[in-house]
Amino acid sequence: MDKLITHVSAADVTDEFKDTALTWPLWESRTHPQTPAKSGKFHFDYNGDYETERVLIMSGKATLSPEDGSSPIAITKGDQVFFHKGFACNWHVTEPMTKHYAYYDEDGVEVEPNPSIACDICEAECYEESYLTKEEEDICPDCYKADKKQYVGAEHQKFGEPLKPAKAKKREAPETNGATKKAKGKKKKESSDEESDEEDEDEDAPETNGATKKAKGKKKKESSDEEDED
Repeated sequence: MDKLITHVSAADVTDEFKDTALTWPLWESRTHPQTPAKSGKFHFDYNGDYETERVLIMSGKATLSPEDGSSPIAITKGDQVFFHKGFACNWHVTEPMTKHYAYYDEDGVEVEPNPSIACDICEAECYEESYLTKEEEDICPDCYKADKKQYVGAEHQKFGEPLKPAKAKKREAPETNGATKKAKGKKKKESSDEESDEEDEDEDAPETNGATKKAKGKKKKESSDEEDED
């Protein structure tokens, strides 16, 4: 297994390597899924689309136990480590670690690896869609659907990023609603005005009736006077 990992102690790391490494991305152990959670323990297979992962340890300590049973390797601040393709080990981070890292092909040229997420249950590739559990385990859609109760509260992710829940759309009132209410109000007002006019007419009706009676009475009196003259 020694040929699959190259470890250089901090005292022997060249300044040239340090300067180059400081331009690489920074990895933090606290953000890496661990089993059990926050234990500092996890398994890792170096089998991506690259020949070597080159690393400069910036802080912390860890013990690497090769999968083939060979002697554990202790790495610490300032160390240079080359993880070659095919290496597999169990990590135990004993002090929170940060490291700069980069990937190189067989010709020693830096490359961009294809991102990858493997299901912690069946090891299927699930970078395009996965679920991150509270224990920081990656679960593929098939394993998640097979036992949803076990993974209650898992974060649904696509391409390694959490999906934002869709916001419920606010129902908007039709534009004609206001006009309809206005029309109904106007119609109601007109109806009220008509009823008011009818009441006014009813109040005027007795005056006309009284005048008619008075006229009839006058005519009757005149008729009686004519009869007396005869």
